[in-house]
Amino acid sequence: MVFRYLFQLVPEFNTFLKKNPIQGPPPDVGSELLGARLVGRWKSGAPLDLAPTADDPALGADFQRNNLFRYDCPGDFENQDRCPFAAHVRKTNPRNDLGQLGIPTEPQRIIRRGIPFGPEVSSSEEASGKTSQDRGLLFRCYQSDIAKGFEFIQRTWANAPDFPPKGIKSGFDPIIGQATDPTSRTIAGTDPRNQTCNSQSS
Repeated sequence: MVFRYLFQLVPEFNTFLKKNPIQGPPPDVGSELLGARLVGRWKSGAPLDLAPTADDPALGADFQRNNLFRYDCPGDFENQDRCPFAAHVRKTNPRNDLGQLGIPTEPQRIIRRGIPFGPEVSSSEEASGKTSQDRGLLFRCYQSDIAKGFEFIQRTWANAPDFPPKGIKSGFDPIIGQATDPTSRTIAGTDPRNQTCNSQSS
């Protein structure tokens, strides 16, 4: 078992999103979209691959549907229109990105759960954009081999700017990626273009 005590700077993250909205939609919508494209899911839990342009709370709440995606829409393997290659969810579970290459992912399978701790963001924290109260996730995961599971996912996938293998540097996992040079923490594909498959679920 792996256990991690992860502190999260939620007001600072929200401030970053507000300052860097994706251009095109209204600023608040552009900020929400940027957050979804960094994580790979909307706040509701709806996956970007199934709801690429707007949140779908019904999909996010449906445990029978919200994990039924493989990044296998037409064009998904070649481009980042629906979901960036470096989005957290895609980095840590690449699904068809490796399956289409015949690379098995079973040795890296883990069972994990994140348990939130700490209070909701206060009005003063929201106004200042600064964290004053501890909050985050208690992360634990189980696997048959820690080196092939958690450690491999963190080191070889999340921390590798050229993973998944697409011929470009997609960037570090923007949520858990650990770069030796902080100035190199970049991610490609945050600006969406064409979404042509799996229209948003109702």
